[in-house]
Amino acid sequence: MKNYLFIVFVIFLYSISFGQNIPFNPEKYYTTKDSVLLASFEGDIVYVLKEDFNDVVSKHPEFFVEFPTEPDNTYVKNSDEQFTSEVGQDDYYLYYAYFLSYTNEMYKIDDDFDHQRNKIMIIYTRLNRIFSLLNGGGSGYTHLYRRTFGEAEYAVYLYALTRKDFTVKYDITKQKDLFKQALQQIVTDRLENTFDIH
Repeated sequence: MKNYLFIVFVIFLYSISFGQNIPFNPEKYYTTKDSVLLASFEGDIVYVLKEDFNDVVSKHPEFFVEFPTEPDNTYVKNSDEQFTSEVGQDDYYLYYAYFLSYTNEMYKIDDDFDHQRNKIMIIYTRLNRIFSLLNGGGSGYTHLYRRTFGEAEYAVYLYALTRKDFTVKYDITKQKDLFKQALQQIVTDRLENTFDIH
């Protein structure tokens, strides 16, 4: 019995010491370039200056964790005064996407994540644009557009983790058609209710 308790105690102490956080060293992620291309999609290009980039790196170790959480939770838990405004939240999502894309590259074996990323961005931005037009625009949709970079990159991350789980491939044409029909019905209903079209 004493040996059993001793083994449990040793395992407990080992697990505590193993769980100690390794100090974050931001300098290894600093850039020496004058600016960094943070995001680019369909002609929308966002650069940040070296000082701003390195400042974010030094204050936000959550961008460098092994298992990232989805962008909304990451933002809520870790945003600071630099990212409290609507535009600041947009920028946070851009940084989130930038750093997560490097994590995703580690999982890249034979997959083309650029293709997946581009497809997801097209879907997200087109849906955002449709609802923006239906609702008469507004700054909220502009903010959502910038945040889709983080959401899309997280979707790529989930794909990277689970792509080998999909051993049975099947045709999803019917699901796509149902989604398109539902979206078309939403648009039709909205237009009929807004503009009294019959």
